[in-house]
Amino acid sequence: MKICGVRTPAGARACAAAGADFAGLNFVRAVRREVSEAGAAELLPLLGDTRPVAVFRDDPIDRVEGLARGLGIRRVQLHGAETPGDCARLREAGLTVIKALTLDDAGALRAYAEAADVLLVDGRAPGSGRPWNYEALLQVRQDSGDPRPGQLAGAPLWLAGGLDPDNVAQAIATLRPAGVDAATGIELDGEIDAGRVQAFCRAARAAGGVP
Repeated sequence: MKICGVRTPAGARACAAAGADFAGLNFVRAVRREVSEAGAAELLPLLGDTRPVAVFRDDPIDRVEGLARGLGIRRVQLHGAETPGDCARLREAGLTVIKALTLDDAGALRAYAEAADVLLVDGRAPGSGRPWNYEALLQVRQDSGDPRPGQLAGAPLWLAGGLDPDNVAQAIATLRPAGVDAATGIELDGEIDAGRVQAFCRAARAAGGVP
């Protein structure tokens, strides 16, 4: 399970307490969940065993690599128009690359699956908290030539977009992804809520099929 948009000490502690696998630190400029490099450095020690993921969108690859390395973060998530070549370059630099895509990118799945470590499929409005038709991904998975649970076009599949404590179990039952990612769905009044994080992680674990 990944909790995205962590930007406060309370949010970091909530991830650690719930046993979330990953916490997304958002370095996308001028968005509500943006965290500064200095702010991220203060949050990292509070995450405990929860592993940080640095989230970027359409940033120069040099900035992505430099910021992640400077903070000691080994995983990056790319949410923009980054190419398979960009993903491959970051992997060659020793970083684990999670590439966020939408169903509109279905034609490029194979290229991204070969260049990235994980494919994260999101809705068309990332960060909006709006659920989308998760079942549509079943046909995309079939068409990719790799219909195995947890996989998409040969890469591990993570699911995002409108997931919350109430619907994550059904999404897992439908798609059997390798991971699930939530942001808006674990917030109250725009802030990460410890109770919702606990409930989300508990529901995902109970559904099975997600590490």
